[in-house]
Amino acid sequence: MILLYLAVESTMPYFCWSDTPARIDEEELIDDETQPYSDFRAGMRDVRRANALLLGSAVVTRQVRRWLRERPEETVTFLDVATGSADIPQAVARAVERSGSTARIAALDCSAPILRYAREEIGNSQAIRLVRGDAFRLPLPAGSVDYALCSLAFHHFGFERSVQALREMERVARRGWIVNDLRRAWSAWILLRLILPLAGANRLSRHDGPASVLRAYSVPEYRAMAEALGLALGADFEIKRSLFYRVALIRTKA
Repeated sequence: MILLYLAVESTMPYFCWSDTPARIDEEELIDDETQPYSDFRAGMRDVRRANALLLGSAVVTRQVRRWLRERPEETVTFLDVATGSADIPQAVARAVERSGSTARIAALDCSAPILRYAREEIGNSQAIRLVRGDAFRLPLPAGSVDYALCSLAFHHFGFERSVQALREMERVARRGWIVNDLRRAWSAWILLRLILPLAGANRLSRHDGPASVLRAYSVPEYRAMAEALGLALGADFEIKRSLFYRVALIRTKA
């Protein structure tokens, strides 16, 4: 299935005049706190599996290692915005530990069921602290963490709210931030519609996976979010595309 994914992503632009549909902002079931918790847990488990198998976590940990090489520190602080199941903080904590440093990570989310599931996953982790809070009004002082992270959340927000979340990340992070999300594409939508049922994904995932792709943003739209903060591509931030329709906005502050 992974080989099919790679083949379609790499060849689709040659067979299609435009692989980018208009954005369709369909609600996702994972955002509905009234869903049965058993389905909720299964859906979040599918997201964790996708982040691991489709290298979503690697997009973030690769940048974290780059930051640590440039500015090695004994202790590094992170804020993970809209943390979900806290799988990204777990991956970051492992990467930091392997570098010889220590991580302290605040994993923030606004959803009580999500934080409940995250607590089940992280157990008694000393590196990760779960926080309930709003991505658009982060409950932290300016410059209070080294780096801010956000994965697979911006596609849940409208454009203006994405800009507001990014503005808050810019405010609280004194050294940099990364936004790691999906790129909107018809080919991704088609692949997920085919693959998720075959992979035995939960009913939430079978609905939310394709919906996420159509809610995601294009590369120019992600660029426009950072530019709305007055940042310049190349001078202040960079955009990196990765396999499996991933896009990363990355800022390293001087």
